[in-house]
Amino acid sequence: MEEEEIQKQLLDKVYEHLASAPAPSLAVLIEKQCDKYGISQRQLSQILDLQRPSLSRILEGEAQKLDVLTLLKIQQFLGLSVETIIKTYVANIQVTDIKSLQDSAKATFIVKNFDLEGLKRCGFIKSITDLDEIEHRLKTFLGLENILEYETEVGSALFSRNARKSHDKMRELWVKSAYIQFDHIKNPNPYSREALISIIPKIIPYTQDIHKGLLTVVRALYNIGVTVIAQPYLTKTSVRGATFIINNKPCIVLTSQNYATLWFTLMHELHHALYDFEAISTTSYHVSGESDVFLIEEEANSFAKRMLLSDDKLIYIKPYINTPQLVQEYARRLKIHPSIIYQFYLYDVKSDDAYKFYSKYLPKSDSAFSAITAVDWTSYNETLIERADITKQVLSETK
Repeated sequence: MEEEEIQKQLLDKVYEHLASAPAPSLAVLIEKQCDKYGISQRQLSQILDLQRPSLSRILEGEAQKLDVLTLLKIQQFLGLSVETIIKTYVANIQVTDIKSLQDSAKATFIVKNFDLEGLKRCGFIKSITDLDEIEHRLKTFLGLENILEYETEVGSALFSRNARKSHDKMRELWVKSAYIQFDHIKNPNPYSREALISIIPKIIPYTQDIHKGLLTVVRALYNIGVTVIAQPYLTKTSVRGATFIINNKPCIVLTSQNYATLWFTLMHELHHALYDFEAISTTSYHVSGESDVFLIEEEANSFAKRMLLSDDKLIYIKPYINTPQLVQEYARRLKIHPSIIYQFYLYDVKSDDAYKFYSKYLPKSDSAFSAITAVDWTSYNETLIERADITKQVLSETK
């Protein structure tokens, strides 16, 4: 049994005991034991190696907090187990101390499960020391009644209980945030793999409309049971996109990238939905841009390249890459946005100098990305549920 599970069970026992019938105080138990042995307070102070004033406060019920060593000495004198002495002690804790214990448990949970430095760096929180404010921010954003639900209620099947590094905590928040939105959207349309196969070739011409093309495509996908949302990456994550299988339907997340790469990522994830459905179902999700657990990334990349700009077409246009008019004309013939040609050329040559020169032909994806709505990590006025409601409305519209 893992250490954190043992700690959780012990804490549960403490709270359970606090809710049960009142237990006799330590003072009462000590006095009964003294009567049984026929010893005075002076003798008891020598036995326990305690100063008389300290012992008097315990016997008079005025000592609200005992150090562990003193508690263990009393435990030996009373002949109780360690668990019993702890239960006896906590059963008489004051209400203010109980709240302090609960607050400490929540604070410990937060620092264990969230990378506060990373969250502050990306603007999600304003302070790494105001744990009350951090708890409120997380609960509000994630839609939780209790912060402890983050581990047990939010996509609990998605993650193991192994120790995590800080970047894994950010990744987990990113994944769980997407999961919450998909789970709330609950695409009502039945998923059809055959319909997806049919619709993919029809997607390509919509790359030409930098403002509304992506929105039109994701609405069409939504109608055949494939949900696509936009969600920016978080600090310390290297996520390009992700595919989830929720309620036996593909759900895709796109991150903010340049315009051409956004379409490449969509095609990449659609390949996962088509050909890696069963494999992803075993883990519920697959994050692209990280270690290739299933050895499926290269196939997805090849698929995206074939659909957007096959190798033979790239070879044809490469000699004319320095003539923008010819590149634009060729893009019109292929019914793709010109930036896709430049992006694939840069993929091929892998040159920093080339990127510096041709990056001016790679527009940002801001307009397309915002059209399908994206959660704002820095907004204190938005929750994931509210964002999911907006996204569902946008995806459900037909115009």
